[in-house]
Amino acid sequence: MYGRGGGKYFSTPRDHGYEITGIRVAVGSLGILKSIQVRYGSSWTTMSGCPSSGTPQEFILYRGERIIGISGSYKMYFRSLNLHTDTGRYATFGKDNGMNFVVYPDQFEKVLTGICGQCKLLGITGLCFAWDYPLEFWDTVQQNNSTSSYK
Repeated sequence: MYGRGGGKYFSTPRDHGYEITGIRVAVGSLGILKSIQVRYGSSWTTMSGCPSSGTPQEFILYRGERIIGISGSYKMYFRSLNLHTDTGRYATFGKDNGMNFVVYPDQFEKVLTGICGQCKLLGITGLCFAWDYPLEFWDTVQQNNSTSSYK
């Protein structure tokens, strides 16, 4: 987990039938990240984190675009979150302030598939990120397994 952590646990649901197509983050008036919402396919999940009283900002991915890296900063609470995609685009939520972090998946082909974390009354205190292979990877594996013959 990145950040100090502490407080109530939250997790975005991981919908294995769809890939992440957007992220929405609410930023409070003190520059603290309050909550995160993920879009799978064309549907948004419920808001995860603290009760949203901040200003929502969103980043919609292009068709086939995937998040492959994340950076950000935190003090007691998260101050910024930066998403980096496989097309070279990026989105910034909040402003860098405090301890910086950078995270990438453990294997080159993996992409962001979910987010979990903790929050207290004022905002998000910790975040962790789930990485997995894109759906087309699993479709190819399944197709190869069904067409292979045993002799």
